[in-house]
Amino acid sequence: MKDESPGMSEQTYVRSGDADREIELLARETHMPRNLVATIYSSERTKLERTARIKTYVPVLIRRRVKAVLREQRRARA
Repeated sequence: MKDESPGMSEQTYVRSGDADREIELLARETHMPRNLVATIYSSERTKLERTARIKTYVPVLIRRRVKAVLREQRRARA
């Protein structure tokens, strides 16, 4: 019997609906514009999905990295 499930490299680890909710939540938490958060989120997600060896943690790492980038941007403005 052949397994029809996608391989690990083919899986999407953060579904678009989940990403949209996460972007909205991050924008609220950080009081930053949603479009800025979405841009940073997309960039960090691309980097992590390409380089992460353990894909299970990608959503957690994306969130952490986006918040760090936003903090740095806020400090740079101050």
